[in-house]
Amino acid sequence: MLAGGVSEWIAVEITLPPSADETMLELLSSALFEIGSAGIETRDAKSPIVMVASFPPETIVEDLPPLVQSALEAADAEAATITISAIAPVDWANHWKQHFKPLAFGALHVVPSWLTPPEGAQRVLWMDPGMAFGTGSHETTALCLERIAELSPVRSILDVGTGTGILAMGALLLGATRAVGTDNDPEALVVARENAEKNGLEKHLELSPAAPDRLGERFELVVANILSEPLIDMAARLSSAVAPGGRLILSGILATQAEGVAQAYEAVGLRDRVITTRGEWVRIDLVSP
Repeated sequence: MLAGGVSEWIAVEITLPPSADETMLELLSSALFEIGSAGIETRDAKSPIVMVASFPPETIVEDLPPLVQSALEAADAEAATITISAIAPVDWANHWKQHFKPLAFGALHVVPSWLTPPEGAQRVLWMDPGMAFGTGSHETTALCLERIAELSPVRSILDVGTGTGILAMGALLLGATRAVGTDNDPEALVVARENAEKNGLEKHLELSPAAPDRLGERFELVVANILSEPLIDMAARLSSAVAPGGRLILSGILATQAEGVAQAYEAVGLRDRVITTRGEWVRIDLVSP
């Protein structure tokens, strides 16, 4: 028996078609968390991809099929099969630890709290994995951190869609004198604030729900690691936040989408595009005239 107070957790195993890509997987993961999943694991890196979402014992099994279907629709995904079964409780806090290790981006080291920084590491950003996106392990976050390290120190940075706050905090540890993080998700701002406090940066990181063109200032470096469609929609607003001669870093973009995103920003006056690829993902660097 799966409901009614029994201790078993519930596993929803979703087999996805060969057309599933990284963007779909990320959207589906977010949608499954929103309907109550406490942990998600992708078991197969190649087709067929199997995503397993774990739900706590109090979940009503009969409610899951329509909820999972709504999550699939939100991610524009189709499942070949969906299987629901009982599983042993999962210690997700320790499960995450198997997959994380210290990461280096120039002089910056991103280190989970249960590990020891590499010998000689001086600029350490403590970041634990969790539900919020942004621990340095994903290609798009890594691409942004690498470029921030190359350009640092900068006088000011605006991190649009800050999530965990990792990009803004990394810039601060690398010498930025001013850092602002914005996000339209109130929960993300709470997570970013908590992470800033853990790193002793709460007095230096300003967080805001405002759109970039509503902040009333321009920044030497603007970073936006979100998805291609919102990046295209925000081209004029993001560009207006870049100081003359300043730089814009864009990521969260699949390689197949890079040209469309770059053209949107060139249409509003940015120039000198440089596209850097990692796997299926890219970073686009631009300069404001």
